[in-house]
Amino acid sequence: MRTFLILLVTACAMHSCNSTDDSEAKSTSSRTSIIAESDTLLVLRNSEYNLTLTLPKSIMTAESKFQFRESFGDAELYVHPGFHVYISKEDTELSEIKKELQSDGLFSRKFTDESEEELFYQSILPDGSEIGFGWVKSLTTPGLKMILRLDPQGSYSKQDVRTIQKHMKTLNIL
Repeated sequence: MRTFLILLVTACAMHSCNSTDDSEAKSTSSRTSIIAESDTLLVLRNSEYNLTLTLPKSIMTAESKFQFRESFGDAELYVHPGFHVYISKEDTELSEIKKELQSDGLFSRKFTDESEEELFYQSILPDGSEIGFGWVKSLTTPGLKMILRLDPQGSYSKQDVRTIQKHMKTLNIL
């Protein structure tokens, strides 16, 4: 009888922990339903981040990773050399990031697309050689602000950055 009572209490506790209200269940099912068989759902959950991202399997490689970098306190998404993004929790405004980019001692920056949430720019050497493109995005949810940036050591074509922009729209902050 004692074993039965323990099992009954355990079952009730597990059921109450797993129950959800209808709105949460609908939200979860709608997120799940948009993931096609040709996509990969990447999830990063720890004490600092609770993120999901959907990417096409066709762009994934054996080296692809979505991880928390404890030494830097940010998240890293590496898909391949032309798709490498860092995600950090920070209150930095895009205007501050733009000023920082403009004050670079080596490169000048040509900002081709700008909004309140995104910067798309090209880096130019002092001799006028155009060498690559960059992108920064600010995501804001109630009580949380994140900055998405390309790996500064990477070399990105205009097409690389446009592809990254497109796929990063699937990033969800949970």
